[in-house]
Amino acid sequence: MDITVVGAGAMGGSYGGLLAAAGNRVRLIDTWQDHVDAINRDGLRVDGAHGEHRLRLAAATQPDANETADIVLLFTDTNGTADAARTIAGILSPAGFVVTSQNGIGNVETLEDVLGEGRVVGGSSMCSAATIGPGHVSLTHLGPTSVGEVRGGSSDRVDAFLAALEDAGFPSKPAPDIMAEIWQKFVVNCSANAVAAVTGLRSGEFVDIPDLMDYRVRVVEEVMAVLDAKGIALPDPELIKRICSGGRRMNRPSMLQHIRMGRKTEIDTLNGALVREAKALGIPVPYNEALVALLRGRELAQRRAVHEPDLDYEAWEASFTNADAA
Repeated sequence: MDITVVGAGAMGGSYGGLLAAAGNRVRLIDTWQDHVDAINRDGLRVDGAHGEHRLRLAAATQPDANETADIVLLFTDTNGTADAARTIAGILSPAGFVVTSQNGIGNVETLEDVLGEGRVVGGSSMCSAATIGPGHVSLTHLGPTSVGEVRGGSSDRVDAFLAALEDAGFPSKPAPDIMAEIWQKFVVNCSANAVAAVTGLRSGEFVDIPDLMDYRVRVVEEVMAVLDAKGIALPDPELIKRICSGGRRMNRPSMLQHIRMGRKTEIDTLNGALVREAKALGIPVPYNEALVALLRGRELAQRRAVHEPDLDYEAWEASFTNADAA
């Protein structure tokens, strides 16, 4: 199978690397120049749940305009979905399609706006991964991957892609209603990602602070109130019980990883999207609103700490004082 991975960070690199190890032809596209350079120089290192691999793969920050892609596996941050869609439009073959396994909601719609109906397949991955450094990713947890046609059911192309995932070692299943699976992952992400990013804690540490677990439960209750109002039923009826009881999986959610690197997070397509949906429905969601506000503050503080470490706050304050005096 010929696969182009757009967004070859922690998740995209893990999937792309293991698909290549299983014999597929894989190309990697990622905007992080140091990562691309390391892959082209030393190969992609993938370790973790499926052992250690060093794979010689072609990587670039932009696709070759002379090449076409039959299958694109999209793992970019949701902030980059629109740009990624335009990139994909330039390389997708006439019968090609893109599988989106991104976080958040709205990605399918954004992709279809650019690529057209029928060119997008939905996916939901419950794996976890981390970027260790340029050219090095780790698959930290191996969970199920669901894939399905966005308007319901499976198809020959979905079945073929699922078979490739299974051969690469990813437990996979067809999803009769992939949009419900995407909403289900949205619930999981809303319950953990921003909480981890604001506090700096891994998911498995939440249970050590009862007040924090209570807050998380309130966040989930608000999410479910919105889904109930929209008539969305989760495929896993036990999910909410498991979330609210906590767990000891010591993964670092992607939003926590983004915060530590001083990057923009996906809050707008997770809890931020929940707040927008709630306002449209007239449903109060104060716990999610507070979480979004705190996350935005944490994001700004860390971005300045990483990218402006020499910022002189006293001089900055003085500039405002002088401006007011003038």
